[in-house]
Amino acid sequence: MSLYKRGGIWWSRIVRNGERIDRSTKQKTKVGAQSVEARWLTAINDTGELSTVKQVRQERPLSLNTFKDRFFAYLANNVKSPRTVEFYKQAYQQLLWPGVEIGTAYLSSITPAVIEEWIQRRSKEVGPARINASLRTLRRALRMAEDWKLIRKAPKIKLLPGERQREFVIKEELLTKMLAHEDCTSFLRNALPFLIDTGLRISEACALTWEHVGLEPKSGATLGWVYIEKGKSKYAKRHVPLTARARGILENIKEKSKSRYVFPAKNNNDEQLSRHWASEQFRVLRDAMKLPDDCVAHSTRHTFCTRLGESGVGAFEIQRLAGHSSIVISQKYVHPTPALLENAIGKMGQANV
Repeated sequence: MSLYKRGGIWWSRIVRNGERIDRSTKQKTKVGAQSVEARWLTAINDTGELSTVKQVRQERPLSLNTFKDRFFAYLANNVKSPRTVEFYKQAYQQLLWPGVEIGTAYLSSITPAVIEEWIQRRSKEVGPARINASLRTLRRALRMAEDWKLIRKAPKIKLLPGERQREFVIKEELLTKMLAHEDCTSFLRNALPFLIDTGLRISEACALTWEHVGLEPKSGATLGWVYIEKGKSKYAKRHVPLTARARGILENIKEKSKSRYVFPAKNNNDEQLSRHWASEQFRVLRDAMKLPDDCVAHSTRHTFCTRLGESGVGAFEIQRLAGHSSIVISQKYVHPTPALLENAIGKMGQANV
């Protein structure tokens, strides 16, 4: 299925059983057209034919359980990251907890009271982070239902307080102790300082191949660079210049490597390392050193962004280097000091001379 524009209106092209079906969504914005197309896709009947818009509107009210397939179809066609799609699916399934009204209630009947009942039941089993993941998913699902005219208005959903924030910073003194610890694996000895100096996500580092590593000078990267071809969002695609330490790590790995992956699987050089296995190694080291629970593998990336902010790097530069999906994420790392603010005014004054 695909969308294309004709005369200012978005059209949908769906191929079903070898037959191409083109239909006007009657929408002038792509977001609106995507919503219409997703509704059509999930309205396909058993014969493979598309129901009419009138038939779609005459469907019986949907419950959260029966709305699942429609919402998942929308995610599959509008969310690029498979990991993000899987996150939403798993979080959605938790909303369908047996014996709780929210799973079987009509979408229009999901009120704050119904949501609160589910929260109280789930709070006995899991913590705020897991509950909030499902609440974020529910909020997105109900907003889509509102956009598709399945409900009049989505209720306001408040997240639970007390969710653990991954804001642990790995200082150089601590990094030295981690690398010297007996439970620090050979992978971690290379990966920890490399991740801290590049800000790559664990999944990005695991997928990194030598063809996307440049140890020769490049504009703005005199010590070399790594190129992230794809990642969590469209903004993940980026070049990251190397520090002297990161370059040295790559040179040492490459000298012994027989794999196309920088960090290959332990027992198979033809496969990339699993991010779950990498995170598990970090967890074992953390527990052995009795570090706080908020010290996680993601802390290497948080440390990278924090150091950039402390060095006076602006939010837009941090976004480009880290591949953040929004400048809002990058802004939290920027804390201008009086000296930096005075320096900014000084530069403006020099430009006016």
